[in-house]
Amino acid sequence: MGVLDQLLDPGFRQAASVEVLVGDAKKDIGTLSDLVSSIEVSASRTEASAATLTIDDRRDTNGDFMAADSGLFARWEKIIINADFQTHIEEVFRGYITELKPTYPQNGGEAKLVIECLDDSAALSREHQRTPWGDETAPMTDRAILEALVAPLSLTVIAGPDGAKSRGLVQDATAITFLRERAKANGFELIFDRGEVYFGPKRLEADPQTKIMVYAGDATNCLNFAVTDEANKPDIVAWEKAPATEDDEPITGEAYADLPLLGKFPAASEGAGLGTPAIARIKGEGDETVDEIEARAQGMVNEASFRIKASGELDGTLYGHVLRAGAPVTVDGVGSRNGGVYYVDTVTHQFNPDGYRQQFQLIRNAVGETDAVGSAPLSPVLSAIKSLF
Repeated sequence: MGVLDQLLDPGFRQAASVEVLVGDAKKDIGTLSDLVSSIEVSASRTEASAATLTIDDRRDTNGDFMAADSGLFARWEKIIINADFQTHIEEVFRGYITELKPTYPQNGGEAKLVIECLDDSAALSREHQRTPWGDETAPMTDRAILEALVAPLSLTVIAGPDGAKSRGLVQDATAITFLRERAKANGFELIFDRGEVYFGPKRLEADPQTKIMVYAGDATNCLNFAVTDEANKPDIVAWEKAPATEDDEPITGEAYADLPLLGKFPAASEGAGLGTPAIARIKGEGDETVDEIEARAQGMVNEASFRIKASGELDGTLYGHVLRAGAPVTVDGVGSRNGGVYYVDTVTHQFNPDGYRQQFQLIRNAVGETDAVGSAPLSPVLSAIKSLF
């Protein structure tokens, strides 16, 4: 019995099933679902999402292999993976098949077809381009550049800030490499998901996803949960732009975390009593403008403010939804300090004979349960530190 049949088996806790669609026509793989032994999808807010399908391939009466010779799977074929919760269907992954790996060991009954996939961003990795964007008289925003580069893919660009204005950037890389560089320069996330692309800051104030329930009796959907509280992160990122001439002074500045809090108290406030803040220092790179250095420093210190990290595993059937990277989620049942709103960093979705599991990594810039995302990023302690510089 294949993994899809086992997940559909009513005796298996009425578990969520998985649906695989391929090609422009979104064709269901049909009877080949019986041969699927596992599916794993890795989703991240900072990297491309990837999927691996493992099929236990079998020979038919003509000597062909049912999956490898089916004609369904080919390089650059579109693929969608859905989770079917019986009452509703949610998309887990969308992208392209990028690698096919059939194996034929001595025992023919152990033949397999492994299919590797990457999200929609893979289509932006096919051509190294040398393209100028904007100039002093007609600067282009990073958002406008993004829209131009993804236009051939018919993806929906989710509204976000424009990002820095180009004074004359030259792209000398693939489109996806260049866009990830521009996202980093702005302190933005670049996420391809469900036919959409998001380019902007962390969406901390979005509505939280369905709660992760720990130690909640019959409502429990989380199999395990662990927290790591890091100390060695900078409170301040100091930056410097070299002088244009020998007679000029360098231009300097400092960046402090300015994001809404996912809790009552900023994580950075602990340890502030040492008397001196933790400071990282950066210098301008190449022909970076002051605005670009400031944006990079701000992105660094904002990312560093997420000192709290959590990991765990969901029973996908009990959770009843697809947990998504790059969005908030509330954790309940782990006490007043570690409970509350987190931001989803990564999720690994696994469909196999044991069921549907979602292994997650969460991040947080504060501690303490709250009913909503906080609006003031600085505690009185950090405000006092800032006033000293």
